[in-house]
Amino acid sequence: MSNPLEPTDVGPVVGGDLTAADADRDHVVALLNAAHAEGRLTAAERDQRIATARLAETFDDLVPLTRDLVGPAATRPTVTYDESGVTESADQIVAIFAGASRKHAWRVRKHTSILTVFGGAEIDLTQAIFEARDVEVNVFCLFGGIELTVPPGTDVNNQVMAVLGGSDVGKLAPPDPSAPRITIKGFVGFGGLDIRNPKVKKNRG
Repeated sequence: MSNPLEPTDVGPVVGGDLTAADADRDHVVALLNAAHAEGRLTAAERDQRIATARLAETFDDLVPLTRDLVGPAATRPTVTYDESGVTESADQIVAIFAGASRKHAWRVRKHTSILTVFGGAEIDLTQAIFEARDVEVNVFCLFGGIELTVPPGTDVNNQVMAVLGGSDVGKLAPPDPSAPRITIKGFVGFGGLDIRNPKVKKNRG
């Protein structure tokens, strides 16, 4: 029997067949409880979905449970994973007295290092191809700036130390079980690190 909430953008091509962890199930349960508190789900609907979430084995099992709660299908970008040919060495992004950028369909390794000294880096992950769902980014920013744009639903763990600088995580969309988990570590001095979702274009009537 087909699920009436089943989205069209799941399956192996977008990592839907990856095994779901307890943390992924917990994220879905948190979203369901929040939706119930906001009046978007009845108690019965919430309980039914939570029971399904607890038994979920893959992301394809989890995504339909919150599909109608976190935004219209047409406006939610999918995240692409390709674990074939995973590179263990860190990707190096360097901007010294200059600028660096990564955007569009570039490959994001499990480990990425970003160095900016009197320079800036613009890193956009929204169309990237991820080699792993769990990604670690190490930054060193001195008299510079880093702008990191992550896909909506990305779970960001910011552990960066800032001295006479800033490390700011903007208001991100709620974690989505199909989105990446990114841990950011490192140092910012006399500079800034800005982590945000892509800007939403407003239609003018």
